[in-house]
Amino acid sequence: MLNINNFIIISLLSLSIASLAITKSVNVFEYRSTNSLLDQENSKFLVLETDFIEMNNKLQYKKSFLEANESSKIDLAMIKPTETHLIIEGYKK
Repeated sequence: MLNINNFIIISLLSLSIASLAITKSVNVFEYRSTNSLLDQENSKFLVLETDFIEMNNKLQYKKSFLEANESSKIDLAMIKPTETHLIIEGYKK
């Protein structure tokens, strides 16, 4: 038969196991939220790095274009046309 000391020990052990389970679940939630925040920051960094690479490529293209324009005797055009037309010669209706 269980005496009162065994009952107290069993109840204290069950309370300690329950408290450990609760703190473990809280720690797992905090770990997951921290990981999701890190993933968001990493994705922001990747977007900024991609934008930097794109701007660097544009700058390099413009620099090489300006150098080619200076070395050639012909003025090169850097302006994109807003509209283009196709002209076919010798076409009759």
